[in-house]
Amino acid sequence: MGLRRPTFRSATAFFLVTFSTAFLMTIGMRLTGWFTRAPVITVEQNKGLGIAIMIAVMTLAVGAGLRRMEIAELRSALLGAASVLLALPLSQAAISQSWDVATTIITLLGAVLLVAGLLVSLSIEQRKEGQEA
Repeated sequence: MGLRRPTFRSATAFFLVTFSTAFLMTIGMRLTGWFTRAPVITVEQNKGLGIAIMIAVMTLAVGAGLRRMEIAELRSALLGAASVLLALPLSQAAISQSWDVATTIITLLGAVLLVAGLLVSLSIEQRKEGQEA
């Protein structure tokens, strides 16, 4: 049972951080109207949205506070986010046969995260080689 607790805590932290980040990014993209029309919301819906954002930020803080991510987990999170940010706009462009500024911005953000994930991967390889020597 002792081995399961740190593993469970690690999995929970990783899920909370990635889920809340994805949730906040999705809300932001939806509100900007990048892939769909920007919603017209009432004052009550705006309050509900504000509460949802505050809960997501608290979830992000709890996930980050549970346990610090290891370098391999950080690499996985960066590459996972990059794959989503690259796939969404490219698939939208392929379907609609149009390329606009929003597609470019999101694709560039995905490329930045991809490069960051690959750089983290290189640091993992250097650590392994340094440990064997």
